[in-house]
Amino acid sequence: MNELGLMERFADPELFKGLTFGEKMAGGGVTLLMGMGMTFLILCIIWGCISLMGKIFRSAEKKKNKAVEAATATLAAAYNGTPAPAAETKETPAVPEGENDPALIAVLMAAIAASEGGTALDNLRVTRITRVAGTKPVWGAAGLRDALDSRTW
Repeated sequence: MNELGLMERFADPELFKGLTFGEKMAGGGVTLLMGMGMTFLILCIIWGCISLMGKIFRSAEKKKNKAVEAATATLAAAYNGTPAPAAETKETPAVPEGENDPALIAVLMAAIAASEGGTALDNLRVTRITRVAGTKPVWGAAGLRDALDSRTW
């Protein structure tokens, strides 16, 4: 009977009855450590996979958003009346005060195309760009107006 290891005797119901209290506790401890160890190992593997997938998705998202960030920086610079960031500036001819900047029009058209999903843009033409006075964005004022209009008695 001693030729079998503790875990083989622990697994057999007939041999389990003949084990002493100490042997039963030792077998239970080994079972506990094996179960907890395997659980910890599997959780570490899952954590590693999730971290790896996060890095892959973040790098793909960064590549995808480079063009969007460039257009946003140009649009924000044009909206604020400040020059575009130094890394983004290119040699472009100066636009007279009364005319619209072609680059700004292109950025606005791209923003409209992105928001519309690329449809109904064949006949769209930007003819004038005017700055709206006020501290609230236009979309914020429109949302407030819609919310107040929906609560009419």
